[in-house]
Amino acid sequence: MAADIGNDTRNIKYYFSFIALGVLTGIASSVFLHLLKIVTSLRFRYSYLIYFLPIAMVAVNFCYKKFSPISEKGNNLIIDEIHNPKRDIPLIMIPLILFSTLLSHLFGASVGREGSAVQMGGAIGNYLAKLFNHSKRKRAVLLMAGCGAGFGSAIGAPFAGAIFGIEAIYLNARIKLSTFLECLIASYIGFYTTHLLYAPHSNYIRFKFLGFSWNLIFYALIAGAAFGLVARIFVLTVEKSKLKIKTLGKPLLITFTGSVVLLLFYFVLNDFYKQRYTGLGIEVIQQALIEVVSIKDFILKFILTAISLVSGIKGGEFTPLVYIGTTMGSWMSSIVVINPNFLAALGFCVVFGSASNTPLACIAMGAEIFGYELLPYLFVAMAVGQFVSGKKTIYTSQIVKKFR
Repeated sequence: MAADIGNDTRNIKYYFSFIALGVLTGIASSVFLHLLKIVTSLRFRYSYLIYFLPIAMVAVNFCYKKFSPISEKGNNLIIDEIHNPKRDIPLIMIPLILFSTLLSHLFGASVGREGSAVQMGGAIGNYLAKLFNHSKRKRAVLLMAGCGAGFGSAIGAPFAGAIFGIEAIYLNARIKLSTFLECLIASYIGFYTTHLLYAPHSNYIRFKFLGFSWNLIFYALIAGAAFGLVARIFVLTVEKSKLKIKTLGKPLLITFTGSVVLLLFYFVLNDFYKQRYTGLGIEVIQQALIEVVSIKDFILKFILTAISLVSGIKGGEFTPLVYIGTTMGSWMSSIVVINPNFLAALGFCVVFGSASNTPLACIAMGAEIFGYELLPYLFVAMAVGQFVSGKKTIYTSQIVKKFR
């Protein structure tokens, strides 16, 4: 009898953990998104802030090394702990990634936001696992659910978030239905919490009456291959550059030098006032979904994002990769002479999905953001993109299993 009561209590604590995880992650994402909107507005208003990028980024990385060096691993730390739990995920990771990402955007680095929300969600999941003294297996599920809740609440796609929390850890793995449902609970609660707190999510076009066309299937197939190739080049560029630069030592000097290189690019591009390539670039993504943009947009964003990440500047990869894919698709539409929104929307999903090895999550994301009319074309483009991009991923700790 006492054993049954003990089991019931543990189960109540376990399922309550997912509710608390969703609420806390939703609050964290809301605070983050509101502050991000403020710092982005400040950067546009006071463009001279960009000149302080090198000093600010060195200060951020110094804080990481001083207060929590292990937190520098970011998302890969959380993934490692799910696969092979050895150490605690420090709660200080939350304020570190929050304020470092805000400073990156305030001073004009080319980084994203969703990756930061993923880290906050994972750290919250770890804290709840400690608080309620859950087992290693339950802790792993809470970490996955936290990552998913962070992703889903930040981008406004909770179903995709639940899948992302699992897929970013294990690609092609067989997961228990109960694990997925637990991730789903946390992700949806996190999403609705951000709505209650009026978090400023980005808005994009939705497809209506797209219909089915073999011509569009063909375009999706060709575009998917191109998106997958760009994702592959991006992952390899960042990975090999990081390995080469790591041998030089002096990470703070690398961060300073990389930030100076970014400033030189902005100066040459005369981007201090236009700010087309700094920060998130949401306005450019929205523009690319309704009209054709220049080929230089995705090429320059590719270069600037790679420099930012290789230099150790903190922030996410999601939005820059979405920017690259969307502007690339928009430009490609001028070659085949179709409405730019179709290929741009495919690029929005496929480049990140291929670079992160999270195809199912990004298919779900595309359906949630752009509408279910896009699904058949998104499946085709994602399958081809995933094949072309290969197993390399921005999440180096991810385990990729073969289909059986």
